[in-house]
Amino acid sequence: MKPQIEGDLQRITCGISNGARWGNIALGNIVENIQHISSGPLTWSKYDVVIVGSGPSGVMAARTFAEKGQAVLVLELGPVASPGAIHRDHQAPYSMAYGARGKLDTDPWTACCVGGGMQFYDAITFRYRAEDLTASRFLASDMEIDWPISISDLSEAYSEVESLLRVSGTSGHPEFQLSGRGRQLFASLEELGMQPKRIPLAIDAPGEASGCISCSACDERVCPIGAKASILSRSLFYDEGLSGSIDVRYGIFVSRVLSSREAHIDGVECFITFTADILNIPASKVILCANAIQSAAVFLRSSSIHIGQPTLFRSGLIGKGLSFKISGYSTGYVGDIPSDFDGPHAGPHATVFSDKFYSHADVPTGLGGMIYEANLPTPNENRKLLRLHYIAGEEPWSHNQIELTDSLDANGVPRLKISYTNSQNDLDRINFLAERSEDVLRSMGMINIHREPFQHGKATCSSPCSSRARSVVAVKAGRSSGGRSAIPAAPV
Repeated sequence: MKPQIEGDLQRITCGISNGARWGNIALGNIVENIQHISSGPLTWSKYDVVIVGSGPSGVMAARTFAEKGQAVLVLELGPVASPGAIHRDHQAPYSMAYGARGKLDTDPWTACCVGGGMQFYDAITFRYRAEDLTASRFLASDMEIDWPISISDLSEAYSEVESLLRVSGTSGHPEFQLSGRGRQLFASLEELGMQPKRIPLAIDAPGEASGCISCSACDERVCPIGAKASILSRSLFYDEGLSGSIDVRYGIFVSRVLSSREAHIDGVECFITFTADILNIPASKVILCANAIQSAAVFLRSSSIHIGQPTLFRSGLIGKGLSFKISGYSTGYVGDIPSDFDGPHAGPHATVFSDKFYSHADVPTGLGGMIYEANLPTPNENRKLLRLHYIAGEEPWSHNQIELTDSLDANGVPRLKISYTNSQNDLDRINFLAERSEDVLRSMGMINIHREPFQHGKATCSSPCSSRARSVVAVKAGRSSGGRSAIPAAPV
């Protein structure tokens, strides 16, 4: 029998709520409740709920509790990211994790800032599909990979999110105009029978109030004018009109969950990076909304507690079943021949996609992914070329996992080790999508085609409503060899 999923959980799963605007960089009404942890004393005991992480899931959870009259405290490690900030530069100070080869070369974060990865995402807002929630029909794994909900369970929440974010092509909002290169790509995809479509974008269109001004190529950077929907540009933490309250404090790292007895939460132990002080914050409810790597790490650092199920920590499942999206890029060059791709590109990262091979008999396993326009970060980099991105969900296996190491970072926190290898199915699937992308480039007359190495994607927006929602399933309902799941099935 399918478990009942309450509306609130559906909204949290979709990861967004509503609020006033942030547009044109004026933080306005949200300044008062988003502050550095050292900005002034708080009565910590007044909070009913502590939420770890201020990204899309965190803000949705915060609003859900505040709507019910709860006092909510949201804790975030990173600051408010500057308008125009670039993701790579913003993330440079934060500690790396050990990769499979034992080097400190793996990024375990999405984005350390108020608003999380949604501050840097590309505003691409696809929905998940039925195939994504029942992937065991296509993919192999030694873990349970199907979700306990259906697409119809999420439909109303998706519509709410799309309306609130003003996603193009949904809820009565017009489709976003194609870029110049997007028009050429659309025509070529159509000629090849690849069913091109306009990408749903959470961006206010040019000409609208605070609309896009095509200032750059809009890839992994904070929108400087608030045209791109984000947690700050929609003031989603703004709590006016709610029966409860939301306070956000940043500059604080949550080390572990505190528990003195089984099935009871006492609060969280935190490290204030500004002062190097340890702070214990009491709470009877703690919601982990960091990315799935960091949420799993909090669990691992809290291994002596018993939250609800004593078998949770004995199961050995925490941190296992790590699953990204595998993706790659192929770029076609036009050389010195005059073409429609001679000029720079500024504006959205992508405007056109093909989903013909999302679920298709020709794809290895039958489950493929998306192919879409993917412009380079700065306008002039896009001269005389067209770059395509292909992306697919990976198979989760228990040997792909997160572990704590004995090595400590500068704050005395155990570094993480992330062990990860792709399955042959994943490699076959992404190769298929790469070949189809290169067929498109050749059909457009590109004379030189370069394929970048495949890579694991990490969530730059932890919302299933985003194409960049490369949800990392770290603590997930699973079945170890011969055993039943020790964790209730739930979406991460």
